[in-house]
Amino acid sequence: MKKLEFKGIIAAGFSPFDTDGKLKLEAIPPLVEHLIEQGIDGFYLTGSTGEGMSCSIEQRMAIVESYMQAVNKRVPVIICVSHASHETSTLLTKHAIEVGADAVSANLPTYYGINNLDHLVYGVQKMVDCQDELPFIYYHIPGKTGLNFKMYDFLEAIAGRLPQLKGIKYTAGNLDDYIRCEHTFGKELKMYFGVDELFLPALSLGADAFIGSTYNFMLPMYQRIVEQHKNNDTQKAVEQYHQVAEIINGFLKYDGLSAQKAIMKMIGHDFGPPKPPVRPLLETQCNDLYSVMDRQGLFKPIPH
Repeated sequence: MKKLEFKGIIAAGFSPFDTDGKLKLEAIPPLVEHLIEQGIDGFYLTGSTGEGMSCSIEQRMAIVESYMQAVNKRVPVIICVSHASHETSTLLTKHAIEVGADAVSANLPTYYGINNLDHLVYGVQKMVDCQDELPFIYYHIPGKTGLNFKMYDFLEAIAGRLPQLKGIKYTAGNLDDYIRCEHTFGKELKMYFGVDELFLPALSLGADAFIGSTYNFMLPMYQRIVEQHKNNDTQKAVEQYHQVAEIINGFLKYDGLSAQKAIMKMIGHDFGPPKPPVRPLLETQCNDLYSVMDRQGLFKPIPH
C-alpha cells in the first residue's frame, strides 16, 4: 500500500438534520459544489464535525453515500469509522470500501480506558486489521478522547507492525510533537494537521495537509494565507491569520459545533441544529453571533 499523497485543505463535512433529528440529505450537494468551486482539496466525513458518534449506523452510511455521490471522485474523501463497538467500526470500514472512499480514519473508544502506549497500539491494530484495501489515518484528538500520548512515541512503538497505517489526523496543539512526527516519519506517513486556529504556525513549520471544520465557511481566507506564505509575504499572512483567529475565538464563546452550524445557515447552507446532547444556539445567541461574525468580516468577500 503506497503512501498517502493527497494534501491541501480538506473540509471536515457537516451532517444535515432537521429539528426532529432526521436527515435532510438535500443540503449536501450544494455545499459540495460550492466548496469544489472554491478549490477545496478533499472531505473528511462523519468525524467530530460530522457528528458521526451521535448518529445511527444507517444515518452515517446515508451521509457518506450522499457526499460520495456529490463529490463524484473529483477530490479525495476520508471516512471516519470511529465507534465504541469493534464490530460496528468494521462494518463502517467495509461500507467505506464499498462506496469508494480514498481512506478511512478513526480514534479508539475510551470508555474502558487505555492506560498505556502498548494498549493504544493493541487497540489500533485490532481496529485496522479488518481490511488491507484502504489507507488508515489514526485520529489523534486528545481533547475528546483523553488519550494524551505523544504521537511520536506511538509511531515509534507501532513502526513496521501495521502496513495499513498511512497517516495521522493530528488534532492537538502540540506542535513540537507534530513536527517531530513529520520530520522522522514523513517519508512513510502523511500528517494531517487538525487545529484550524493554529493554521499559520503549522504551515510555517512545513505542514501541507489540513483537515478542519472552518474550511467550510472560511476557505478563501486560508487559501490566501497559503498564497501569502508561499510568496514570503509574512506581514499579510499574519494579518489574514489574525482575522481567522478572531473569527474562531468569536464563535468559540458558544459551543463550537452549534455555533458553526449556525454560521453555515447564515451563509446559505442550512445543515440544521446539532444532534442531542449538543444544544443548538438560542435565537438571541444566533443574533449575537451574527453581529460578532459580521464585525470580524466573515461575510465580506475576500479580495483577490
